[in-house]
Amino acid sequence: MLKKKPSPRKSTASDAKNRAKKNGLKARADGMGGAYGGGSGVFSQFEGAKFSNKREWINTPYPADFKKVMSTFDRQELTRKMRWLSVNSGLIRQMVNDNRTYSVGADGRRPHPQTKDANWNRMALEAFLEWANHPCEITGRYNYWEVQGINSSKIDIDGELFNLKTSFTDGRPALQMIESHRVGNVNQPGGVPDGLSDGILFNKFGAVIGYSVIRSDGTSRIIPAQSIMHVYHPEQVSGARAYSPLQHSINNVVDVLEILSLEKVGVKSNGDVVRTITREGGQFAGDIADFEAFGMKPQDYPNGVYNNPNEVGSFVGGKILALAPGEELKSFESQRPNASFNGFIDHVDRDSTLGNTPYEFTVRPDAAGAGMRLVTAKADRGFQMRGAVLDTRLNNQVWAYVIGTFIANGTLPPNDEFHKVAWIGPRRITVDAGREASANQKDISMGLKTLTEHFSELGTSYEIELDQRIADAKLAIDKSKAAGVPLSMVWKPENTSTADIDAAGTAAPTDGFKPL
Repeated sequence: MLKKKPSPRKSTASDAKNRAKKNGLKARADGMGGAYGGGSGVFSQFEGAKFSNKREWINTPYPADFKKVMSTFDRQELTRKMRWLSVNSGLIRQMVNDNRTYSVGADGRRPHPQTKDANWNRMALEAFLEWANHPCEITGRYNYWEVQGINSSKIDIDGELFNLKTSFTDGRPALQMIESHRVGNVNQPGGVPDGLSDGILFNKFGAVIGYSVIRSDGTSRIIPAQSIMHVYHPEQVSGARAYSPLQHSINNVVDVLEILSLEKVGVKSNGDVVRTITREGGQFAGDIADFEAFGMKPQDYPNGVYNNPNEVGSFVGGKILALAPGEELKSFESQRPNASFNGFIDHVDRDSTLGNTPYEFTVRPDAAGAGMRLVTAKADRGFQMRGAVLDTRLNNQVWAYVIGTFIANGTLPPNDEFHKVAWIGPRRITVDAGREASANQKDISMGLKTLTEHFSELGTSYEIELDQRIADAKLAIDKSKAAGVPLSMVWKPENTSTADIDAAGTAAPTDGFKPL
């Protein structure tokens, strides 16, 4: 009777076991090790996952929910160091200020109501600007455009800022900015409630339902989530708190500051030494040529001068020295700073700016042509992203809160679309204004770009500009008509005939004036 051959599957499994046994390995059916399939440590198929003595072990926890990975200590340490760097590092200050300048600007991100009722839009905008242009923060120190700027800066320094919706004593809507160190798990009445993670209260589904705000006396209270706007760059799915987008540069910037501090001491020390004398002996003697060349004797100087090299400058001047055998006089030339050192600092600074504004934009705008346009475009995309974060997490909610309050107290009439609003940021950056202006004109004339898009890039809106244009035209018409001067003599838009202009103005020419 013939022996039945094993199935290919059994042969394969058996072969794997034999190979593993032969090599001192244990074959596993789950594919986590053995002669076939993947494995851990040195047996991983992925080079990045292998253990190796060629590089240091990366000390970091294994993947888990980010609210557990970033502890309260981690967050506070990052915040502490970033706050120090924000006042001591020019590089950090420049990146923070660039983000604020180009995403918020001096005049802030301005609202543009989007309801179908143009008259209501105008009234709502006037009411909001009246509120925003005056101190609207609970301390009475900042208007809303300054609040926007502070929120942008705090994103870069602390990683986040909390904004509480509140009101003044007279009922007007107000905001209270709460810094990151004011939110945490301390002194909760009755103990820490379930779901509270580093100052943020979650329900069982992971939704935020409250924030633990620390009072000045050290106690805290839970504020409902709908009352607070948590402004930060969203990067994590399971995180509770945020960290500065510049935190990766902390060690680099601290190292550079320390190196430069030591280097400055070295430069000062080098500058203090102008010449050196090399001798066979370790002391100066009065009977050797360097003294005798000037007719000097040891007894002419206080004790210790003639045998102290640091005192050479007191008696060596612009003269010719007669050196004794074995002596050599050299001028000291410092090698600090040098090109290699400067290149090293540039490399570290470049690594610090990566992930934020481009190095060429922040530090050395020496790129040319297409390269600089690419750098500027990348920076502009980052500023637009920061503006979108501010609009989503702050501006839209503030608009709804303020306008909703005005509707509730009768300042504005009701409107079901009151929450619809767009925000216009500062003028977008460019390195070639003439070239882009020409391209804009062609795109608009060909219908590839709307006037709304065009004016939005300039930091304003088509409706605002159109209203102003109409007001300017009406003013010109009224003034020319009152003076009896042909309108075409004071105002003549391009591609418009003189007859059409004068017909629009209906200004009859007076004696001495004839239509052009």
